[in-house]
Parts: sequence; structure tokens; C-alpha cells
Amino acid sequence: MKVKNTQWISLLLLACFLTSCAVSNPKFFADITKSEDDSYGYSAENPITIKNGDLEKSINSSYYFISRLLTAKGNKLQIVARASVKNPNYNTKASKLTYAGQPISYGDGPLLDRYIMVPENESDTFKIYINPYMKGEIKIPKGLVFKNE
Repeated sequence: MKVKNTQWISLLLLACFLTSCAVSNPKFFADITKSEDDSYGYSAENPITIKNGDLEKSINSSYYFISRLLTAKGNKLQIVARASVKNPNYNTKASKLTYAGQPISYGDGPLLDRYIMVPENESDTFKIYINPYMKGEIKIPKGLVFKNE
């Protein structure tokens, strides 16, 4: 009986976690606007800044953001590959405080997440760069549409 209770509690906690992510992300992206900058989100020097609490929550918000993006033609985007790449804007001087050899604050982050995307029913791929370590105004990259719920 104890095992079944533990399983139910685990299931309930997982459901609460997933629900909280689904509820908080629409609010987080409620005031999103379009970028007029051609390089915004498309270059490592000008990434989309999605810091939403801790790193795990920020990465989940990144996936949510990407899942709501469409091309101008209305096609959904599919992630072909994801990789961590060096942040060209990273300032190592911002991370002087360390604990157990690791920086306490990553400042604007040593890494970026690079997503290679392909629109459904299209063959061209493109890259989107997201910085999950840095808070900033989130905008929609030029040529894309954000589908609100």
C-alpha cells in the first residue's frame, strides 16, 4: 500500500509541475513584441534573452517560446538540433566569486543555446540563439510570428 501512495504522490507532484509550467509561460510571454533588428535571435552576438528563474525553468521557457513560433506563412517550426555554443558577449570578469571552483554568478552566461530549426513543409533551415542566463526584453525574431494561446 505504501508503494501505491508514493506513486500517487509522485504522479500528483509531476502533474502540478507540468501545470505550473503551462500556466506561468503564457504570463511570461504576455507582452511580447516583434523585433525590428534583422540579427535579433539569429546571431550569437544578439541572442534572445530568456531568463525565467533558475536555469531549468529558463530552458523550459525557451522550448515553450519555440513551440509557439510560426513562419510568416503559418508553418510550425521543428527543432532539428540543439547545441550549447560559446557566448561571444560573455565577460569572465563578471564571475569572480566562486564556490567549489565554479562561478556563483555566470553574469550574462558563458554559453548560448543554438537551435537549428526547419519549418514544416519547407526545406530551408535556420538557427536561433537563446541566452537562458540573462534577463532582457523578449521579442519575436523578424520574419516569425508568436502564436499566443
